[in-house]
Amino acid sequence: MKRHCLIGLSVLVAVGVFAGRAAAEEGFKVDVVKCGVAGTPGDCGFFPASPLPLDEGEMRAGANGTVIVDLEGAAPGTTYKVYVGSFFIGGGFVQRYPDGACCSSIGTVTTNAEGRFEGHITTPAKAEFVFPAGTSLAQPSFVFTFIPAEGPEQAVYTTGFSVTSR
Repeated sequence: MKRHCLIGLSVLVAVGVFAGRAAAEEGFKVDVVKCGVAGTPGDCGFFPASPLPLDEGEMRAGANGTVIVDLEGAAPGTTYKVYVGSFFIGGGFVQRYPDGACCSSIGTVTTNAEGRFEGHITTPAKAEFVFPAGTSLAQPSFVFTFIPAEGPEQAVYTTGFSVTSR
């Protein structure tokens, strides 16, 4: 009986170690949030508060450089450009990837008729966005913008975490 318990415990420990490694390989997971509160000054640098809805949002970055976006309750049938940069107090948003020059989107995501999107960011070349091996960014913000029928491009959602692609 003790021998079976020890074997069972050994299997559980081995599975726990494997699951821990798998979780570590996932990289990072962080919420996507609306910029500011409608009707008040935004907290997205020089962008105004977001006029668009968002019930929930999440981004996951894998250790292999993949990025998965999950949006629920966003504006239906809307395409968002995605930028990678940082917000600085008094300085607004500064792009950090693919370089420090303004303003290169890494790609887009488009919600369905229910305001939902789950998947990869699509690059301008219609490929899945992946950070190249060796990329290392400490605490970048991923900013989602849209261009309204009238007026300039607006930041509507943001999030941030570090990225290290192996």
